Amino acid sequence: MGGGSIVQLLLDVPAGHIMDRYGYRLFLKVTTITFGLAAVCYMFGLTQFTFILSFIIGTFGWLFFGPGINAYALSHATKGNAGRFMSLKDVSGSIGVVLSSIALPFIFLLSPDNIGYIVFVLFVCSLIGLMFSPKDHERVHHTNMKIETHHHYIKRSFITETWRALRRLNPASGMLLLSSVAGATFYGAIWFVVPLVLSHQANNGWLGIGLGIFDFAVITLGFILGNIADRLNRRKLVFTGLLVFSVSAMLAGLDFGWLFLLFGFLATTGDEMASLSLWSWLHTLDKDHANDGAVSGVVNFFNDAGWAIGPIMAGVMYGVVGPSWTIVIAAAPIFIVWIVYQFVMHRHAPHSLPAHAIPAKPHRPRHRS
Repeated sequence: MGGGSIVQLLLDVPAGHIMDRYGYRLFLKVTTITFGLAAVCYMFGLTQFTFILSFIIGTFGWLFFGPGINAYALSHATKGNAGRFMSLKDVSGSIGVVLSSIALPFIFLLSPDNIGYIVFVLFVCSLIGLMFSPKDHERVHHTNMKIETHHHYIKRSFITETWRALRRLNPASGMLLLSSVAGATFYGAIWFVVPLVLSHQANNGWLGIGLGIFDFAVITLGFILGNIADRLNRRKLVFTGLLVFSVSAMLAGLDFGWLFLLFGFLATTGDEMASLSLWSWLHTLDKDHANDGAVSGVVNFFNDAGWAIGPIMAGVMYGVVGPSWTIVIAAAPIFIVWIVYQFVMHRHAPHSLPAHAIPAKPHRPRHRS
């Protein structure tokens, strides 16, 4: 699972160039077919070979999935409606994760070949839908549209230019990168550990719902937290958010019943509270916004790095300390980021986090994407 994220780190930018050149709708079809072929592997049963083969095929599908959907949506959105397009896309994806998580305990009761048939049919339906979707009529990089939620590189920048931008936007940029990699490490471990626990406790409905609780928190609290961040001191919001995120994430690993739901909900609430305020701080420091696409791309790069570290670490620790302590250990970096934040803010006055409307920010996936 971690190896797939490493491949994405290496090939994300070339994949983006390919989509820019040949079209987004075409590669949405390609990625759908790719995922369908990954599902076909399980029609032959679950073996080490079919498992690894499905992961290899699916990894190349992920290269075009997230960036392809973002670019396709933006290419059909007017400048004034781009944010709404991306918000609707994020909410739709989160609803799908919640529904699939609820169904997960029941899916585990089926044989691997039946699971393969079900997933294959879902992707066939998606492919049919894409056949009737509007054709590409404009490329994102041919427009002046820029939006921070776009994971793909809208504006190509040299590494040195991006590095200068990140240094200029410190400490907000540094804290945002640290929180991104720490948060993704935790979520990557969750999506490694919980399905394994569910496979041995298929009747544990609470835990199945728990996998979707992280996206459910974003759906229900996103707008509320945005309004709160507009009114309260950002410095205290980041402090509280990181603390709630770290403590709740650790406590979530100690119980796989209804408390997992509670602490999972609180963890994502703290995560969203801190990331909203950090992104607003970054947005305030960036006066000319000349490097929005590059900075957003680096944030996504660190997020992918966390998704590589989390499953690899969880795979090693699962057999050594068990599922509960694996999650606790995966949450520890978030607490370290909270400590680092204390040292950072001692060097910066409270007015470093001014109050103004929070801009759009990159969506941080709480599931693998």
